[in-house]
Amino acid sequence: MAKNKKKKTQQEFLSPERFMRERVRSLQLGPCFFPTEIDERGEGIAIVSRLHTGGRVSFAVYLVDTWCTGVKDTYYRLRMEEDEFQTYIERMAEHTRPASYNEVHNLIYGALEYASEAGIPPHKDFAITKYMLEEDTDDIPLIEYSYGKDGKYCLVATGQLEASRYLQHMRRHLKEGEYDYIIAVGPDEMDFSPEDNE
Repeated sequence: MAKNKKKKTQQEFLSPERFMRERVRSLQLGPCFFPTEIDERGEGIAIVSRLHTGGRVSFAVYLVDTWCTGVKDTYYRLRMEEDEFQTYIERMAEHTRPASYNEVHNLIYGALEYASEAGIPPHKDFAITKYMLEEDTDDIPLIEYSYGKDGKYCLVATGQLEASRYLQHMRRHLKEGEYDYIIAVGPDEMDFSPEDNE
């Protein structure tokens, strides 16, 4: 009689990217945060978190530009201890407020749609951080926000190189007079470096 083969009991290890693609949406949604300066600056930080059964927190951060570029930057962190997450959120308190998931979802996807009409793709890392969000379906109640500034696209770039990168798309997809651009000078730029906020 053949011996029964032992079943593997070890949990399958997933790379961070594979975990994001395959598992993160199965976690319960946790606290979400909406950018407080979005109306004045046209840009702000949105955060969506997911809760692990053991008490840890995974989350993604999105630098959302409602005047022009959509998701301008983004990153994620997996399995952070709850107290570390709270410390992180406290550091972001000046720029964010607690919000419902629906508020944050609609802001991000609305900004993405607005940017896409100007031919501007989201930041490359959104290909992974989008999995922290629910799929954009009719199951998410619609909340409408306003996009653009004074009725047109307004690109605020931190230098000529950044301006050129976006303007090449805008000139192909928009007519003259449908957009403005500003090259910002000075320290008024929001720090979005994940290393500085760990």
